[in-house]
Amino acid sequence: MIGLSELRRRLENIIQVGTVSATKNQEGKALARVVVHDVGEDKRVTDFLPVLSLANSFFRVFIPIRVGEQVLVISPFGDTNKGFIFRSIFNKGCKEPNGASENRTVVEFEDGTVIYYDTKDKKLDVNCVGDISLKATGKIDIEATGDVKIAGANIYLN
Repeated sequence: MIGLSELRRRLENIIQVGTVSATKNQEGKALARVVVHDVGEDKRVTDFLPVLSLANSFFRVFIPIRVGEQVLVISPFGDTNKGFIFRSIFNKGCKEPNGASENRTVVEFEDGTVIYYDTKDKKLDVNCVGDISLKATGKIDIEATGDVKIAGANIYLN
């Protein structure tokens, strides 16, 4: 039979806020260690745990997890080393990107590139600080009911 103190420890470990302290990829899986308790000399660090991501049999997105990222460690049955990481909590050091709203999705990269999509205005904006390459094994169609503007130092048509 589980004692009261063990039951309390397990309950406290089911959901914990922590900070990523190390990362690695192993066999195509993102893993991270998390400091879940850091008070004085009492510091608890998880084993390398799997990181939740947006993935299934037909669609995958990889966003690398970084040291210093604030996350949740979800530990079924209170066993922290058998848990998984639910990532990215907006906080004082990591606020939501400028321009985000209930209708506007913003993807902001560390180099300054930003992608905006506004579902209310039905408008996609891409502000890229580097090059853009678009390749297709089939055809590419560009069609607009309004004007099409192209500006650049040189424009090459084949």
